[in-house]
Amino acid sequence: MADDNTRKEVATALIAGALLGAGIALLFAPQSGRKTRRKIRYLAENAGSRAHAVQRELWHSVENIKGDVEERLQAGLADGVQWTDGKLEELRQALAAARKTIGEQVEKIQAG
Repeated sequence: MADDNTRKEVATALIAGALLGAGIALLFAPQSGRKTRRKIRYLAENAGSRAHAVQRELWHSVENIKGDVEERLQAGLADGVQWTDGKLEELRQALAAARKTIGEQVEKIQAG
C-alpha cells in the first residue's frame, strides 16, 4: 500500500514539475502574450490528459494487485480447509483405533 502512495506522489510531483517548468519556459520565451497564453493552455490541457492517464494506470495496477491478493487468499483458504479436513480424518481414525485397543484391553482384563 505504501508503494502505491509513493507512486502516486512521484507521478504527481513529475506532472507538477513538468507544468511548472513549461510555464516558466514559456514566460521567458520571446513571443507575444497571446501565443504564450495559448501554449500554456495547451500544455495545461495536455498535462491534465497525462495526469488522467497516469491515474487510470495506477487504478488498474491497484485493481490487479487486489485481484492477485484475493486469489492467493482464496487458494490459501482452500488449502487450509483441505489440510484441516485431512487432519480431522486422521484424528477420527486414531480415535477409532484407540477405542478398539481400549475395548480389547478391557476384554482381556475381564477375561483375565
